[in-house]
Amino acid sequence: MEAVQAVFGVMLRERRLAAGLTQEQLAFEASIRRNYVSMLELGQHQPTLTMLFALATALDCTPSDLLADLETRLAQSGGRKHRLKRQRATTTVAELPPKTPARGRTR
Repeated sequence: MEAVQAVFGVMLRERRLAAGLTQEQLAFEASIRRNYVSMLELGQHQPTLTMLFALATALDCTPSDLLADLETRLAQSGGRKHRLKRQRATTTVAELPPKTPARGRTR
């Protein structure tokens, strides 16, 4: 089930961004809290059927559209767990500024 939650989260985030909505705007439209949208996108929760309908309405699509997209993505992934892509740091340790002493502290 974790794979389904993770894939749903990635899909929800992509659809939200494509609709030009922030998490807060999507939450408002779906009558839920913003942190719940975040947890859905991170794959930490799965939506109820009622929530699926509310999200679909907020994203201007049908619940069937969301489920079909989810099914397609799951088939393409072969059930692998998806995570949001993270960018690697471009700064090396050598490029970091030198250490500075903490203010107001004496040894």
